Amino acid sequence: MVNKNYLTFTYAISGISIIVGLLMILNSGSRGQSVAAAELTRQFNSMDTAQYNMIYEAGINQFLVLGGILLGIGLLMICLLSFVLLLRSKPEAEDELHV
Repeated sequence: MVNKNYLTFTYAISGISIIVGLLMILNSGSRGQSVAAAELTRQFNSMDTAQYNMIYEAGINQFLVLGGILLGIGLLMICLLSFVLLLRSKPEAEDELHV
């Protein structure tokens, strides 16, 4: 059987990954604005509007992709762990039914 500490650790890591991924997705707009504002101050508050919008959208897309990857990894970990637990518990349940 799988070690209980291993299960707890894996569920914790996947839960943290899901939460961080969701937060990154939900806050991507404000993070994109922060990236664009930092670039604006780096260029001494002088930037074309089209360039600012391009940096703003790139920042949003950056956080959307990273958040989606983290969310996907967390969900995949939970699904795989649940599937492994289901497969490992199935023979034990069948033995109990036949006795």
